[in-house]
Amino acid sequence: MNEFQERLNELILENNLNRLNLAKTIGISSTTINGYFNNNYYPTLDIAIKLCKYFHCSLDYLFGLSDFKLNANSNNKSFIENIDHLLQINNLSISKFLNDLQMSEYNYYRWKNLQTPKTGNLVVIANYFGVGLDFLVGNVNK
Repeated sequence: MNEFQERLNELILENNLNRLNLAKTIGISSTTINGYFNNNYYPTLDIAIKLCKYFHCSLDYLFGLSDFKLNANSNNKSFIENIDHLLQINNLSISKFLNDLQMSEYNYYRWKNLQTPKTGNLVVIANYFGVGLDFLVGNVNK
């Protein structure tokens, strides 16, 4: 099991739920929930945020990047505003950043058009900059 799977399973058990109950509660199919465990893929950011709101936890906690359920390091800026800020304070060009992560410039322009990366890529970006997911995407528990 990866860290996301372990945390999600832990939260399900702590809340006396099963996968079917959780799926119904947050409005997704049980096949989707089972896919996180059986097919080893991550939820979309929208679903991850629903999970965090339901379990009253941070994205960092849900994805195993922090042992603290709630994270004080979130903000109210957009993903692209946070990326631009991180590039600036680290004196990095967009090209260098994308090259280091082996991503195309097309990704950055999609993000500029308010398309957030897949959660797996968000984890890679958070690790690259040494920041949390909650910081990258803003406050998910408003």
